Amino acid sequence: MTKSTLLIGSLKILSWLPLPVVHGLGIITGSLLYWIPNKTRRVAEKNLQLCFPQQSEQQRKQLLHQSMIESSKTMLEMGAMWFWPVERLWKLDKGVIGRENIEKIRAEGRGVIALTPHLGQWEFLGMLAQSIAPMTSLYRPPRMQEFDRFLKSARKRLGNTLAPTTASGVKMIFSCLKKGEMAGILPDQDPGNSGVFAPFFGIDANTMTLINKLAGRSHAGIVIAYAERLPWGKGFITHIHPVKSADILNNDPVKAATALNQAIEKCVLEQPTQYQWIYKRFKKRPAGTAKLY
Repeated sequence: MTKSTLLIGSLKILSWLPLPVVHGLGIITGSLLYWIPNKTRRVAEKNLQLCFPQQSEQQRKQLLHQSMIESSKTMLEMGAMWFWPVERLWKLDKGVIGRENIEKIRAEGRGVIALTPHLGQWEFLGMLAQSIAPMTSLYRPPRMQEFDRFLKSARKRLGNTLAPTTASGVKMIFSCLKKGEMAGILPDQDPGNSGVFAPFFGIDANTMTLINKLAGRSHAGIVIAYAERLPWGKGFITHIHPVKSADILNNDPVKAATALNQAIEKCVLEQPTQYQWIYKRFKKRPAGTAKLY
């Protein structure tokens, strides 16, 4: 049995469970990850130390515990997100705050760049977006080909068009924006050698420059959105904010990347426990600086 088969099978089993049960398992799993020393906890703990130095150690411990629980819920929910019928997923929609921010841009005949950081349940957000406008999402294909095929099938069943993080994928994104549609982009991933260093919670983070390039060429509007998880499987509330800073279109890539990170920060501070602090956001460092992990 391959790793992909085992992973897909595990997600299938999780999809048989009611969401309140999944959240209960998330509480147990997250608490174990908090109390038992492990790499995942150490990464999240380091990120919180870096990003919230003004908090007391006790405050950070509380945030760490809750974030481990919420990250566990996010992962365990993927069974439902990728296997449940669309009609069943729709029942989890408990409202959209800020839909008008997208509708206003589209009424002007422009496309919309929807920034969707790793906050709340981004897979649910990808499904919900289809009810607002046709969307093409930029995604990084996983290394396991079998799982990649499964992932594309699961996301496409929700009506989402997927564009890989390649030159051809970027062209697909640009094309959809020129047609007045929506492009979904995860803005808080490490972009590798194509990024620039800009502050994220005051710490230099390798940040993508794609957003201002796409917006500049396509004249698209920019919003940032996340699906807030409600407790015990009660569903999700979607929040859509306009990105108001003109600097996100600045020709200086560092200024544009700084504005991008500031927009992400504002969302994270609204729901700090639901951000994916377990990700090594500061893995790549500026030349001559020490590693953080």
